[in-house]
Amino acid sequence: MLGVAGIVSSFAQGTPVYSVNVVGYINLTLTTPFSLIANNLDNGANNLVTNMFTGLPAQTVVYKFTGSNYNSLTYLGLVGGVPNWTPVGNRQMTCAPGEGVFVRKPNSAPSINLTFVGEVMQGTLVNPVNIGFDIYGAMVPQDGGISSVHGYVPANQDVVYKFNGTNYTSKTWLSSLNRWNPVGEPNIAVGEAVFINSKTVKNWTRDFHVN
Repeated sequence: MLGVAGIVSSFAQGTPVYSVNVVGYINLTLTTPFSLIANNLDNGANNLVTNMFTGLPAQTVVYKFTGSNYNSLTYLGLVGGVPNWTPVGNRQMTCAPGEGVFVRKPNSAPSINLTFVGEVMQGTLVNPVNIGFDIYGAMVPQDGGISSVHGYVPANQDVVYKFNGTNYTSKTWLSSLNRWNPVGEPNIAVGEAVFINSKTVKNWTRDFHVN
């Protein structure tokens, strides 16, 4: 669920100067053992997992793909009132707009509730895409087709993998037919991340303006 908390404007020497900063929040409820999620808002604090993922049950694990393996962060609970994450060396892990991570729910917890708060990014937004497999999310909180709404331009044989909590479904772009196979454009929901196997280095560019 996406909500809009407000639109920020400022005044300088009596002249209105509109920053048009839209602050929103995203509520995600994770019920499966593993979830592949994205953060579509810029929290203004480096988008660190340790800052953004709050109110978690102990033993929740966040995994970030490195291109060949995963780095992980495990939440151990509060120590002296301060959230404790391990290992220390991975505490700079980010989940910024355009990125995605896996979240593993502890077996003892029926669900995990996550709320991301931050600014809706605007303007010309560029998400670099590498050759091969990586995890990506949309840079703005909008539900829609990966190309028709989010602006991804696929190369021939690019594959998009969506995770449903248990397994993957995939769609391959076929330039010769100018369509996805199986038929139908992949959709990216608010707070959802996907694996992309890209055949080329490219920039995933999205022009987005609230007003």
